[in-house]
Amino acid sequence: MMYTQKRKLMFSTPVLTWFLWLGLFVLPFGCSDPVMVTAKIGGVATLPCNYKMQRPLASYRIYWQKYVGPGISDLVVIAYSNGEENTVKDIHFQNRTKMDEKTLTLWISRVNVSDQGKYRCIILLGEEHKGEKWVHLSVSADYRKPVIHVSHNPCGPAQLTLMCSSHGGYPEATMSWLVNNETVWCSYISIKDNYTESFNITGNLQQNVSEDILVQCRIHYAGLQVSTDYLVSIGKCPNPSSPPPPHGFITASIVILVLALVIVPTFLRCRRRKPVTSHQPVATSEMTSQQLSNRTSEAACA
Repeated sequence: MMYTQKRKLMFSTPVLTWFLWLGLFVLPFGCSDPVMVTAKIGGVATLPCNYKMQRPLASYRIYWQKYVGPGISDLVVIAYSNGEENTVKDIHFQNRTKMDEKTLTLWISRVNVSDQGKYRCIILLGEEHKGEKWVHLSVSADYRKPVIHVSHNPCGPAQLTLMCSSHGGYPEATMSWLVNNETVWCSYISIKDNYTESFNITGNLQQNVSEDILVQCRIHYAGLQVSTDYLVSIGKCPNPSSPPPPHGFITASIVILVLALVIVPTFLRCRRRKPVTSHQPVATSEMTSQQLSNRTSEAACA
């Protein structure tokens, strides 16, 4: 019985020792994982160092460097010694970097795509290495609000082609559609602009439409999304059984109506007057002017 207990004690000692070494070495490395920072292209990136200095800045040497790759020297982003900024700096970061002299935070202005990557803040006190902090910088650019074009406006059931496009974004995006609240994935093309290093994206949706539908084009990038809604409305189709009257028919109808309004009243006035007969006396010098006027009017109507 005692032997068994001793074996258990001997077994537990290496296990405890292993967990002790794990706490001393593995856990600190886990805490030193890079800080993730995102900045907009053309904006300012803020990279924290998070080191609390115990002495004046002039006592330290501070370096911010950008990691390039294994076997390749890091790029100097900014450097301080004797409390002042050194002139030694990679040309890529000239006139674009500044450091807070109290918190050692690094600022990079006019951010571009080539700025993304891993950076580290190194603190030296004499020849003693006092601290080091890694920061991973990601860059992004907002895509423009998508624009949707429809092949034609339907007036009944039809198959439509809807085209969605957006541009000026980074990193490369994906596109999806929402048709009446149901997600639809369709093919799209993403093209990189070599000058700005941003992306343009275009995609098409083929959709059978028999009633009004609400579609949404969505652009997904860097955990973000931009979208546009579009209502496809089916209009009323014209009735082919009753075509509109021809233009010539309408013109002729107007002419006949105008003539009727002019001729018919004149004809009716003449019909109401007494007609001239063969027994009507011949005009003489004794007739009054009123009698002559009446006779002349009657003759004109006849």
